[in-house]
Amino acid sequence: MNQKTSWDHWLTLIFKDFMTETDPKSGYEILHIYECKKTGFTKATIKIPPCDTIIEKNIRDIVIENEFLENLDKKTIRTLTHIATMEYLNPDCFIVSQKMTGKADNYILEIKSNSDYNTIKKSPTEISKDKTLVARFNSIEANRIGYMAGVLETLREYGALKQGI
Repeated sequence: MNQKTSWDHWLTLIFKDFMTETDPKSGYEILHIYECKKTGFTKATIKIPPCDTIIEKNIRDIVIENEFLENLDKKTIRTLTHIATMEYLNPDCFIVSQKMTGKADNYILEIKSNSDYNTIKKSPTEISKDKTLVARFNSIEANRIGYMAGVLETLREYGALKQGI
């Protein structure tokens, strides 16, 4: 009888162990979400339960990895996906100032980048020729740059036609 009781006790302990391993609450835990000063990306500090290992990972990387998504609850997945989407849609560059040069309708734009905190000074024509740089602006500022470059190019063409006649 004593042997049967210990066997039942052992089976109960094994079953409890199994239940704690399959418990959905034993997944990854997000400890902290912050914006990295060095890279400009949003990062999360994650606690991984078996060894209580703590790692830091970009939210964009978390959202695309199935291993992480399987171990998070639905509300956390929804929140991280929203943050990653907003980060992706957020413009990286914006116009700080625009200065006129000595020529008519010729501007120099001062552009600041959010990711690397650099400031660039270029003309609208130079910016409009660089498609990767234009893609980093929001639609309103990209349209403004295109308009300024278009006005300048129209004036140059008009001057060339006038001299040719």
